[in-house]
Amino acid sequence: MLFQAYGDTHQGKVRAFNQDCYLLNRTLQLFAVADGVEGRPYGEVASRMAVAELEKILKDLDVSADATPPEGEMKGMPLPARAVKYALRETNRRILEKAGKEGKFMGMASTLSALWIKDDRIYIGHVGDSRIYLIRKNRAQQLTRDHTTMAEAQPNTAEDIELYEDISPASEHELSRALGITPDIQVQLSGGTPQSGDIFLLCTDGLYSQMREFEIVETVAGKDPELACKKLIQLANAKGGKDNVALIIVQVS
Repeated sequence: MLFQAYGDTHQGKVRAFNQDCYLLNRTLQLFAVADGVEGRPYGEVASRMAVAELEKILKDLDVSADATPPEGEMKGMPLPARAVKYALRETNRRILEKAGKEGKFMGMASTLSALWIKDDRIYIGHVGDSRIYLIRKNRAQQLTRDHTTMAEAQPNTAEDIELYEDISPASEHELSRALGITPDIQVQLSGGTPQSGDIFLLCTDGLYSQMREFEIVETVAGKDPELACKKLIQLANAKGGKDNVALIIVQVS
């Protein structure tokens, strides 16, 4: 499977600084976006630590064998899915550990949405309200669920999920929380086999809160990832640029 990928971030037109960031590691085929939680201290530290620790953990794991701690709920999962889940939980632990050792960072938190290409399959791990979309045949489908009180109060209306199966245990309780708040973080997992022509968009809420899905599709379709990323940021800022933006586009061929 071949892919092209490009990522970018922008402060926007309102915020005093940028708390959003992204990870694009073509060697690992690992991509992620993170958004420091507004209203909490050092959100920019939490988001940058989230993507950095995620990269370190997955780089060091050997998924040819079970390198994750033994946890009953992980039995039966594909090893890469177990690795992603472990990596997000371990990243959460390290953020909490840093806050515990250095008091000024207490309370810092971040979303984290990651996409990992492993053995020609896609594995997604997600906590928070950043998003991952699949764009296929000029239609956008949100592959992650927003972990917010409002979103969880509404029924899941996702339809025609052709690519992704939910890997998370059915009994798992999704918390409306971000990395860095509680040790008992729950991770949404999904995965599947992509098709040629698929486009994956990872983005923070500074993008999707400014644009409707059809606008995203129209902007991305037929463009190379770099041009599409720059155009999406330009449009988000033209609509007010009310928040930071971080995004990655991955095209499969």
